[in-house]
Amino acid sequence: MFKKLLSKLGIGSANINLMLHHSQVRLGETISGEFFIEGGAVEQYINKIDVELRLTLNHNGQVQTKTVATIPVASAFVIQAGEKKVLPFTYELPKSLPISGHSVHYTFVTRLDIAGGVDHLDEDAVRILPPLPLEKIFVAFEKLGFREKATSGKLKPYGQEFEWFPTEQFKNIVQEIEFFASLEEEGVRLLLEVDVYAGVFGLQEKELKREFFFLYTELNDISTLADNLRAMIQEMIEQPYQYTASSYMAHHSHIPHSHGRGHSMMGAIGGFAVGLFAGMLVEELVDDVVEEALGFEEEIEEEGAGFFDDFFGGEDEEF
Repeated sequence: MFKKLLSKLGIGSANINLMLHHSQVRLGETISGEFFIEGGAVEQYINKIDVELRLTLNHNGQVQTKTVATIPVASAFVIQAGEKKVLPFTYELPKSLPISGHSVHYTFVTRLDIAGGVDHLDEDAVRILPPLPLEKIFVAFEKLGFREKATSGKLKPYGQEFEWFPTEQFKNIVQEIEFFASLEEEGVRLLLEVDVYAGVFGLQEKELKREFFFLYTELNDISTLADNLRAMIQEMIEQPYQYTASSYMAHHSHIPHSHGRGHSMMGAIGGFAVGLFAGMLVEELVDDVVEEALGFEEEIEEEGAGFFDDFFGGEDEEF
């Protein structure tokens, strides 16, 4: 009887441990592992086992966590005292999640739901790497002398933005390059912004935008890919008025497969997570309005203002 009482308090209770085969996985691929379950001092009824994939964002010192997915593992069963069980685990990562970075972190949280007792939790960090096609594009930029910024990978209104700065041939011409990426059926689509120093080639408009599409077969040869990127960036610099923000939006506002405000990047990497956190933002704003209506003296946050502004917005639009 005393052992049963202690087990209800979590002392000598059943426990679970998720052992991942690898602590990192590419976006869109499958991660696997095993659950090791061990009974406690007494027989216990387990309601269920599930795993949450949690995404944590750290932006300007403010940390937000959201559950990306809840993965069912097992339904109700009884585990005897000291009994040991092993269950397999596999999960295919959605292709629209942001990849891990300085401000993006992931954790698998396993919950052993114990009837009439304290649930046992197990947390395992996992790093999500770029999908291979995107990594090849990263390598091509590196071959051109670009280096990824330490702050690259922030979430913007349409997805995850990657930021690069030149160290070689474009050093005194280009300030930085920013882009969103979308994995499509036949290839990778990039929405690219090249920020050029004012006065280069007489430019008055320093932000140039262009959409690129690379077939997956075009990504196999990194040297050729780098050459193509170099030529495309050079063309943008030498013919800037074809690639200003207004020219870009005017051209893409008539594309049939575009969605929303004249763009075709709704499936961009990180777009899924942006939607989750946008929902959180709306909930917070609604709560603030309700509190204000009830007489609570709590200031309404304005951080989310302009959430649906242009792709490459200001700092206040980032998560």
